[in-house]
Amino acid sequence: MKTPLNYTGNKSRLMDQFKNHFPKDVNVFVDLFCGGATVGLSVDAKKVIFIDNNINVINLLKHLSKYNFDTLLLRLETLVEKYGLSYSAKHGYKKYKKLSGETDNNGFKEYNTLGYYKLRSDYNSVKDKSSKEACDLLYLLVVYAFNNDMRFNRSGEFNLPIGKTDLNKNNIEKLKQYIDRVKKIDCDFICGDFREENIKKILMDADFIYADPPYLIGNAVYNETSNWTEQTEQELIDLLELLNKSKKRFAVSNVLDKVGASNKPLSDWLFNRNDLHIVDIDYHYRGASYNKINRAAREREVLIKNF
Repeated sequence: MKTPLNYTGNKSRLMDQFKNHFPKDVNVFVDLFCGGATVGLSVDAKKVIFIDNNINVINLLKHLSKYNFDTLLLRLETLVEKYGLSYSAKHGYKKYKKLSGETDNNGFKEYNTLGYYKLRSDYNSVKDKSSKEACDLLYLLVVYAFNNDMRFNRSGEFNLPIGKTDLNKNNIEKLKQYIDRVKKIDCDFICGDFREENIKKILMDADFIYADPPYLIGNAVYNETSNWTEQTEQELIDLLELLNKSKKRFAVSNVLDKVGASNKPLSDWLFNRNDLHIVDIDYHYRGASYNKINRAAREREVLIKNF
């Protein structure tokens, strides 16, 4: 399942590996640090609860889930026309290449520059970022932004430069698949921090929790206000330990080691444990295997589970 948000750390290509290690008998599934919601949308569960502390992400996921696909697409098409943006899914690729004279390497960048920055400015000026207007604009910003990503500065303004792509057939198909999927399942979208008591209660009431936190030794920057430290990592570990003692099944994605760095809090927590299991994930998508901790490994992306 690919979602409309090309979120940093998206796990769509790892789901085949993950499903081999997820339980089959899940009533309530929690996708903690859900990001683009790929994992929660790809599992079989009676109910899925998506949790992330990024209010813009949650608002957008919730917004896109509310509407009929045709109704939403019509609104987006109106905005595309308003801002003079390319729409290759409808008009093809060659039309815009002839108009802009760009090389293939730049995609639709030159054609969309003026419209994109006007779109970005208008979005940043909207006071209510949870409104229908703001969320429609934000979705289009993601579509036309650099790497189709989502990033905000410390003032809460969307600050990514223009990218090379547009509202193409692939983006429209992902949007349609997302809307079709969320309308078939029972799901909730909640903005919250894993340290909040109301979030802990949700986790304690769930059957299975999957967590994909920011990686302490990763290179991704989710936005310019992110601040994941060793202390935050330890607080998450404390929560996982609480879940473990409460017999709550969970699985967590992370990186244990990479060139020049090691996730010491996580390695220390895992060391010499028989109740926690480490699955080495092949991020080149060739397979997965169980291994013991090897602190000398060049890089280890892992799935940690307690069952």
